[in-house]
Amino acid sequence: MNRTVLALAIATALAGCGSREEGASGIHQGYSDTADQYEVDGVVVSNVDVRAKLWNPRGKSEEQITARVEYLASVYDVVRTEAQQQRAAEAREKYGEYIVINAMLPASVGIGGFTAENFERAVRRNRDAGITMVTGTVYAFPADGETTILERIAASTEVVRGLGLEIGDRTEAIRRANAEGTMVVMFNSQGADYFIEEPELLEQVRELGLQSSNFVYNSDNALAGGGTAQASGVTDLGRTFIERANAVGIVVDCSHSSNQTCIDAASHSTRPVIMTHSNSYGLHPVSRNVTDEAILAIAASGGVVCNTGVGLFLNEELDASPEEYAKHVVYTADLIGRDRTCFSTDYVHNIYEYLLGFVGNVDIYPPERGFGGPTSNMGPEHVWDVVGILEDQYGWSEQDIIGFLGENLMRVYEATW
Repeated sequence: MNRTVLALAIATALAGCGSREEGASGIHQGYSDTADQYEVDGVVVSNVDVRAKLWNPRGKSEEQITARVEYLASVYDVVRTEAQQQRAAEAREKYGEYIVINAMLPASVGIGGFTAENFERAVRRNRDAGITMVTGTVYAFPADGETTILERIAASTEVVRGLGLEIGDRTEAIRRANAEGTMVVMFNSQGADYFIEEPELLEQVRELGLQSSNFVYNSDNALAGGGTAQASGVTDLGRTFIERANAVGIVVDCSHSSNQTCIDAASHSTRPVIMTHSNSYGLHPVSRNVTDEAILAIAASGGVVCNTGVGLFLNEELDASPEEYAKHVVYTADLIGRDRTCFSTDYVHNIYEYLLGFVGNVDIYPPERGFGGPTSNMGPEHVWDVVGILEDQYGWSEQDIIGFLGENLMRVYEATW
C-alpha cells in the first residue's frame, strides 16, 4: 500500500468514527475536525491547543502550524544537571579510547530541508562528543526533499571532506579512525523506494559509502510493510532487495518497518539484520516500537538492536532523559543479551526547519498514532550519561559497555562487509 492509499484508508477509518457522540469526558469519540478534542483508539488529540501532547494539523493555518513548531522545538533538547554532566565526563574519560558508534544521524545534505551548514554542525557535534563513526541518512521516503539520493551523497561527502574526515566503507576505516583519534562518516537509508524504480542504485550507493538500508519509512511500499499500519511483511520484491543488499555488503535495517517485516527479513537474510533506531513495544506500546518477537528474530540472525533517543518512543511522558533511554537498553539486553545492544540518537540537528516541513504530513506522522508530540531527544554527547547509568544502576561490566558503545555493531559490520 503506498502512502496515498494509506492516507485514504486512515481518513476513511477516522471518518467512520466521526458520527459517534461525545463521551462523559466531553471528548468527541472518533475523528472530528471541529471538536476541541477527539479520541481514536484510546488516543486523545486536540484541535485547538498547540501545546497539547497531540495536536491535529489537518486544515490548520500557517500561523497555527508555526506556533506548534515553536513549542515543539522549545522542549526538544535534554537538560542535565552539573552532577550528571560530571558523571558523564568520568565515563568518557574511562571509555574514550574505545570505538563509539552513533547508528543514526537522521539527515544529511538535501533531505528534509537539511543544508550543508546543518550537516556540518551535526557532524561536528558528533565528533566533539567522542563518536568514532556516525551514519547520516540520505533517503527516507519519496518527496522527503528536492534532490536525488546520489546528489545528497555527493553534497554530504563534500562537507565531510571539508572537515578533514573520511567517508568510510569498511570496518578498517572505523578502527583506523579510532586509533588516530578522529571520526569516520558513513551513510544510511531509512527507506528504499528508490530501489523499486532503479535496483542498480543499490550497488552505486554502497560504493559511495551507504552501509545500511531499511525497506520502508513507516508506510507500506512494494518491498515491505511499515510500522504505522503493522499489516504486512516482506514481499517478493523485498526478498530480492535483501538478497542484493547481502551481496553488495549493505546491512539490512528494519527500524520503521512492521514487526512481521523484521521477522521475515531476519529469516530470509544470510547476513545479520539490525535495528538502527528502535525501542521496545514491551516497555512502551506504540506502533513505531518493536515487539519481543521481532527483537528475538533480529538477535537470531546475529544482529543487534540500537535503541533510539527519541522521547516519543521511550515513554508516555515523551521524556528522552538518559535514565529513560537506559531502561530500553536494559530491556533489550535482558531479552537478547548485552552483546546485542548498541547506541543511536536519531537527533534532528535542524529541528525547527524539519518540523516546519513535516509536522503537517499526517500521512507519515498521523497524530492518532502518537506522532508529533512535544518530545525531547538525546544528543550524541549523552552516550556518556547512559554509560554511567548502565554502570551505576545496572551493574554493567567494562566488556558490556565496550560492546554497547561500538563493538557489538562492529561484529555485525565485519560479518557483512
